[in-house]
Amino acid sequence: MRRVLGIATAIGCLFGQTASNAGVGYFSPSGVRAEFAATVDMATINAIDGPAHIAENFRVAAESGLKINLDIGPLISKPRPAGNLVTSYAAQDGSRKEKALPGMNTNKLRDFVSDDQIREFLKPYLDAIAPHKSALYSVFLVDEPYLNGVSKTELQRVASLVRSVFAENGYPEIKIGVIFAGAMFNKRFSAAAQKAALAYVDTIDSYAQSEQARIETLPRSEAKTARAEFDKWKEVINNFRLTTYDTAGNIYDGGGIPAGFDILAFDLYVSTALLDGAYEDAMSVLASESGIPECADFANVKMSKFRSTLSFMQSGPMSAGDHLRDNDNERLTRFYNCRVKGTIKLLQDEAKASGYSKFETMVITESSSNGFLEFAADGSPEAEQPELLVKARVVEEVERAIRLYKEPGSGIDHMLFFTFDDEYDKSINLQVGGVASNPKAIEAISAASDRN
Repeated sequence: MRRVLGIATAIGCLFGQTASNAGVGYFSPSGVRAEFAATVDMATINAIDGPAHIAENFRVAAESGLKINLDIGPLISKPRPAGNLVTSYAAQDGSRKEKALPGMNTNKLRDFVSDDQIREFLKPYLDAIAPHKSALYSVFLVDEPYLNGVSKTELQRVASLVRSVFAENGYPEIKIGVIFAGAMFNKRFSAAAQKAALAYVDTIDSYAQSEQARIETLPRSEAKTARAEFDKWKEVINNFRLTTYDTAGNIYDGGGIPAGFDILAFDLYVSTALLDGAYEDAMSVLASESGIPECADFANVKMSKFRSTLSFMQSGPMSAGDHLRDNDNERLTRFYNCRVKGTIKLLQDEAKASGYSKFETMVITESSSNGFLEFAADGSPEAEQPELLVKARVVEEVERAIRLYKEPGSGIDHMLFFTFDDEYDKSINLQVGGVASNPKAIEAISAASDRN
């Protein structure tokens, strides 16, 4: 993620962003791949599958000249117990309600493990990377902390602890990073996401309440069938609802940048912004809060409205034609520029207000096909997908990111693409293509690297 235009040039100078020697790479949670190790500058990987797996990743990285950001979130945090979730909320009618559905133990909210466990869990990983420690660029604590209920205070506390653990083990100058979900560090942005998430909860709960009441008024001959259908709905909602239901009310919306970090990063994928109801007002807030010209077209625009202007998000037969693709490209370019430049502007402002003088900026951008499939108007993916057209849309998104990264004064030090591998996305029951199956996207990313 790099550069914001004339205004960003001044921002980078005024706020003292730290110069860095890495640039373009991949957010590849499962690990380094030989296919990209020697062609990009950097990769972020998760501390999963044990120390031996990480040791091998660092060996490959060191031999290839690749820098690694190690995301230790899966190691030092755990899902929040369902019994600890906030379940009361202010409904859309102003009343106070309790969530109708019990919390799921598979929720995305996170809590750090104990300090002693953090030390214990980190030690074998520190030993594993020691032979190739030169490949380590930074460590990240937990993904999208505010969205997932981790407070600013907790982040500061654990950052200090992790820094001391690394220093004690021979890493006195370790860089520590944090990845925000969009502009969740901005109070108004996070409040809008919280409000939209709670509206989702209220919609589900209100339907459950009204349907239960309706069934009770039916004749016995009709009630049995209606109750069976309602029970089936409850089973589906209980087991397959969006994690937004549990997240709602548990988002940390106090704002601010926690102290003690060297790299400030964010992601705001096109798929998230377009399809996650929690971001219904995200672009409108970015337009209002950032005040940059690139966001002027998104003032007071809801995501559901913008989504309806894209040809691949319509119900019915697939639309075709160069003019439609050109229109989509133009709209998605404006969408990207506002999304990323607006968030960078707010990040710079919040960093200054939080007392930062030096830091590196990282943007995680989308290179998967998640947001570029053919969708029905309600956001559900179509069964048949035009593979070549979807890949072309991904390439266009990659090119948008690279253009912004290379703009003089963009303010972006690191631009990472998510993701490299093809993956099966259980949330939409579809195989999602990473750039591994998209040679044109790989070529564009590699060409943007400082190695080329």
